Amino acid sequence: MLLFGLMRVYENKLYLYRLTENHYKAQTLLAYTDYWLQFQNKTSAPEKRVVPAFLSFEEGIVRCESDASGKVTATVTLQNDYSEISVLEILPPE
Repeated sequence: MLLFGLMRVYENKLYLYRLTENHYKAQTLLAYTDYWLQFQNKTSAPEKRVVPAFLSFEEGIVRCESDASGKVTATVTLQNDYSEISVLEILPPE
């Protein structure tokens, strides 16, 4: 009984480790996508903004959809099918 309890504890730790690792990878891709959007559109007028349909990385794909208010919904899908969604806002030029 004690052995099964210890195995269960280690299974849960491994699950949390993988979940945390996937979360950090997804957040890194979202941060890079936000940087890319800001850099590409830093001098663009709101009606001429460049928003790619997707950005492909070694770890996964980020799909982007923009709306009329200038916000971009970015969906990260990693190679292991883990996904996260974030709403990014393109800042107006200074």
